[in-house]
Amino acid sequence: MTKINIFDQTLKIITRHYADLWLQLALPNIPVRLVGTLENVELSLPVRPVDFLHRVVCQGQEYLLHIEFQLEHKADFPRRMCSYHGIITEQFRLPVLSLVLYLSPRQASLPNEYVVQVGGQMLNRFSYPVLKLWDYVEEIRSGQYRELAPLLVMLVAKPDESTLEKERELILAEPDKQKRVDLLALAVTVAARYFDKAFLWRFFREELEQMREATFIEDWIQESLQQGIEQGRQEGAVQTQRASIQQILRARFDLRPSQVGLLARQLESVNDLSELIELTDHALRDFALTDFNVHLSHVAAGQPA
Repeated sequence: MTKINIFDQTLKIITRHYADLWLQLALPNIPVRLVGTLENVELSLPVRPVDFLHRVVCQGQEYLLHIEFQLEHKADFPRRMCSYHGIITEQFRLPVLSLVLYLSPRQASLPNEYVVQVGGQMLNRFSYPVLKLWDYVEEIRSGQYRELAPLLVMLVAKPDESTLEKERELILAEPDKQKRVDLLALAVTVAARYFDKAFLWRFFREELEQMREATFIEDWIQESLQQGIEQGRQEGAVQTQRASIQQILRARFDLRPSQVGLLARQLESVNDLSELIELTDHALRDFALTDFNVHLSHVAAGQPA
């Protein structure tokens, strides 16, 4: 899947759950109310799907809110935006509010109009508001726009583990279960372009089971999700077995705290579940602690217990 499709899909899912967010950002002082969404809209002349159309009402007048998502600016976009606006207006016979959202930060100004000049003189002009999502990083971090948390890693200059920590904190504060799991899946999708996937699965290990219920999961996420869940179960079983060994030996041999600490460190070097099960059997049956330590040393050194 291409970079643009990933972010386009991410924004579409966020918009499906939180369409009124864009109204708050684009028209903060106008009492516009969202009343519905037009699904799978295609424009004629030529046939082309648009990102999102919503029905909104302000002071009794109905409008169409047209939202286009752009990862980065392309030179022909203003012309295309002008075309979309005109075709939507003609096709639905309603006034259209056109809005563009950009994701990739850039220093240069972003064009927000399509201009036709003749003889050096401006003859026609179509303009539209532009939302640069990187302008809202602090508002996202504060929780004001927590719906955009999955995008934080691409909106900051140098995303790191603390960025993911903030994303997770914001997403887990979402009270709606389905929206929460979708945001988690989107966070992993976007973050995979900036972090190693194995690291991401370790980082989001406690949320893996929740992600299984997401409405949007890429094929590679589904595969990694299953692997991550199985790995998590395996790691959990290993930890449980280590704890059982320590508990058995403490009860049998009245271990001092220093001995327990040393035992725990030695067991950390044993990651094979079958070997830990065998050591559990020795912990139960060995006559003396010395006997068990001999078996543990052999296993830690890669030798048969």
